Amino acid sequence: MNTFLKILLLSVLALIAVHCNSPERKAQFKTKAGSYLDKSQSAEFSAEQQIDYIDSAYAELSSGNQIDSLTQFLYRRTIAAYYNQQRYDRAIAVSTKAYDLAEEAGDTLAMADMLYRKGEVYFAQGLNDTAFSFYDQAEKLYQKIDSDENKGEILLNKAFIYYYIGEYVLSEVKGVQALEMLQKQDKTMAVYSGNNLIATSLEEQNNTEEAMTYYNKALQLLGKLKEEGYPASLIDYYRASTYNNMGGVYIKEEEYADAISLYTEALKYDVIKTDYPSLYAKLLNNLAYAKFKLGDHANLPELFFRSLKIRDSLDLQAGIVASYIHLGEYYAYQKDTATALSYLETAYKSAKELKSHFDILNSLKLLSELDKEKGMYYSSRRFIVSDSLTEIARANREKYARIEYETDKLLDEKEALVKKNSFIIGVSAVILLFIAAIFIIYYLNSRNKELLLIQEQQKANEEVYQLMEEQQQKIDMARKEEKDRIAMELHDGILNNIYAVRLNLEFINKKADEESIGKRKGFIKELQSVETEIRAISHDLSRNAMLVNQKSFESVLEYMITSQKNEVETLFEADIDKDIDWDSLSGIFKVNIYRIVQETLQNINKYAKANFAKVEIKEEDKTIVIVVTDDGVGFDPKTVKGGIGIKNLKKRVASLNGTLDITSKPGEGSVIKVVFPL
Repeated sequence: MNTFLKILLLSVLALIAVHCNSPERKAQFKTKAGSYLDKSQSAEFSAEQQIDYIDSAYAELSSGNQIDSLTQFLYRRTIAAYYNQQRYDRAIAVSTKAYDLAEEAGDTLAMADMLYRKGEVYFAQGLNDTAFSFYDQAEKLYQKIDSDENKGEILLNKAFIYYYIGEYVLSEVKGVQALEMLQKQDKTMAVYSGNNLIATSLEEQNNTEEAMTYYNKALQLLGKLKEEGYPASLIDYYRASTYNNMGGVYIKEEEYADAISLYTEALKYDVIKTDYPSLYAKLLNNLAYAKFKLGDHANLPELFFRSLKIRDSLDLQAGIVASYIHLGEYYAYQKDTATALSYLETAYKSAKELKSHFDILNSLKLLSELDKEKGMYYSSRRFIVSDSLTEIARANREKYARIEYETDKLLDEKEALVKKNSFIIGVSAVILLFIAAIFIIYYLNSRNKELLLIQEQQKANEEVYQLMEEQQQKIDMARKEEKDRIAMELHDGILNNIYAVRLNLEFINKKADEESIGKRKGFIKELQSVETEIRAISHDLSRNAMLVNQKSFESVLEYMITSQKNEVETLFEADIDKDIDWDSLSGIFKVNIYRIVQETLQNINKYAKANFAKVEIKEEDKTIVIVVTDDGVGFDPKTVKGGIGIKNLKKRVASLNGTLDITSKPGEGSVIKVVFPL
C-alpha cells in the first residue's frame, strides 16, 4: 500500500476526531481530567511533560469507575492523546479499562466504541489480524443494537486491511459498503479516503477505467474539504498525490503524455517540494519514467538522479529501490548493460531486505531478460517467489475469512463478491452451488480439526498439571515421614541423652574429687556426641528442604526417575539437559515424553534385574534425545517386539514423529534411544 493511502487512513481515524463544540467537549472543561488533557496538547510543554499530563488525566478517570457520556468522551480523548504520542500500550490499557467499565454497566454502545478504538491502535502498529478481530467484534455489537455509529469507518479500515494483504476484490467490496454509510453521515474526509482506496483496488485488478472514475470523485471532494477548514497546503498535497496515482494508471495504459501532464501539474505546487519531499521525489521519478517510455529523453537521466538524491537524503529505502529499477530499465534501453545490471542487482538485493514483493518480482523480471548468463536463474527465482506469494495470499485469505465467518454477514458478502466479479457471474448456478458446498465443507473440516487439536492440547496440559500435583503429594508425604522420623530421634535419642547427662552433672557437681572431675569430662564428651547427632539431623533437614516447591516439568521427570523402587534395589540416575526450554513445548509433547520414560522404567523394574539404570534427556540439533540404559539381564528385541509395553512405546514415539532404537542382548543390559524433532 502506498504512503498516500497510509496518510489518508490516519487522517480519518476517529481517534483524532474530537469536536470542539460538542456538549461533552464543553462540559469536560469543568473536570480535572479534561484540564490535564488540554495541557497535554499544548506546544509549550515537552513531549515527556505532555505524557505526564495524559497519565494524570487517566489516573483521574480511573478513580471514578463510571462510564457516563462525559467520562466516555474523556476516555476517548485519553486514548487519542496516547495514540498521537505513539504510546500504543497505554492506549490499549485505557481502552481495555473503559471497555470493562462499559461491560459492567451493560452499555453495549460504549463497549462497541472501545473495541473499535482498540482496533485502531493495533492497526496503527501494523498488527492487522488483531485489529481486524477487534473491528469485527465492534461491528457485531453495533449490529446487535442497530447502530450505525463508526460502522462506516470500521468497514473502511477493513477495506484497508484487505488491500494490505492483496485481497483487492474484498478491499473494493468493503470500500463500497463503507462509502454508502459514510456519505449518509456526511464524513467528507473518510469519503475522500474511501474513493482513493477503491480506485487503487480497482487499479490492482487492472480495471483502470473504473479506477479513474473514483480518483476523479476524490478530486471533486477537495473543494468541500477546503470549505470545512482543512489547510490549503494539505489540500495541495492531496491533489498532487491523487495526480501521482492517476499518472500511474495512465502509464499502465501506455498513455504517457497524459501521465506527464499530471506529474508536471503536481510538481507546480510549491508546498510539495518544501513540506513533502518524499512525494516530490516520487513525482520526479515517475515523470522521468513516463518521459523515458514516451521516447522523450530530454533531462534524462538527470531527473532520475534528482529523485534518487532526495530519497537517499531521506533514507527512503522503498523509493530508492524504485529509482534503481527505473534507472536499470533506462540504461538497458541505452544498451549500457553493465550499468543496468548493477542498478537492477542492487535493487533486487534491497527489495529482498525490505521484503517488497512487487519490487522483487519486477527486478527479477528485468534481470532475467537482460542478464544472458544468469537469465535462467533469475527466471526460476521469479517463479519461486511468485508461487510463495500465492501461498501467502491463500493463507492470509483463510485467516481473515475465519474471522469474517464468525459474523452474521457471510452470505451478504458472498453475494457482493459474486456481483462484483464478472467471471463468476458468467458461471452457471449449478457450478456456483457446487463450489460453495466444497468451500463450506473444507472450512468445516478445517475448523473441526482445529477444535480437536485445541481439545487435545487442553487435555495434555491438564495431564501435565496432574503429574505435577501427584509429585507434590509425594513430596508432602516424604516431608511428613521425615518430620516424624526426626521428631522421634529428637524425643527418644537426643532429649533422653541430654536429660540423663543433666541429672548426672547435677549429682556430680556437688563433689570436687578427682573421680568426679573425670566423670564430668566424660559427660562433656557425651554432650559432644549429642552435638554431632544434632548436626546430622540438621543436615538431613537442609537436604529435605530442597524437596519444597519443586513444580517444574524437569523436576517432575527427575523425581519420577530417582524415586523408582524395586525388589533388586536398582540405583536410578537422571541426567536432564538444563538448557531445554520446557515451557516452549506443548502439553502433548511433555505428556508423551513423561509416558515414554515411565514405560521404560516400568520395564526395568519388571524385567531387567539391574544394579544401575540411567535416563539421559538432552537437546541436540533441534531434536530431543532420550537414552535409557541399564546393566540388567538384557533381552532379544526380536522376541518381544509384540509386547504391550513395546507397542505403547512405539505408538507414543510415532505420535511425536520420532524414531525408536532398542539395543540389547541377553546378559548385556539394554539401551533404548528415542529421538524426535522439536
